[in-house]
Amino acid sequence: MTKDDIAYCGLDCSVCQSKFAEVRKKIESLDDAFETVNMEAIAKVIPFMRFNYFGYKKLAQFYKQECPGCRNKGGNPFCSIRKCAIKKGYFTCAECDELCGKFKALFKVHTDNEIQNNIQHIRENSIESMVQSKSE
Repeated sequence: MTKDDIAYCGLDCSVCQSKFAEVRKKIESLDDAFETVNMEAIAKVIPFMRFNYFGYKKLAQFYKQECPGCRNKGGNPFCSIRKCAIKKGYFTCAECDELCGKFKALFKVHTDNEIQNNIQHIRENSIESMVQSKSE
């Protein structure tokens, strides 16, 4: 893990990359199964399958690509947290006095307090300390 693996919001991008590696494996297995039953041909002749199958293919294509992390032009291109931190010249939101309303949506997805714990660790110690603790 490096400093660049810590997102502006405090998330550890390497954790997400690890989790989505499993998603990519499952997509590959599903693609193999679809190929075995010739799902593409089936989808072309059955109207309701066409939308579902080709919609799945678009979604699967997106998830097959590994996200490089938000510091490397990955993640949500419209992320208001990233935009705000960059505008303020912050490396992470730990430099702000409080986690603002921009975090509301993230807290619904990341219910394990990873964000809050990482921000607190960075505030109390340092970004370097966090990188070191996550690398051990």
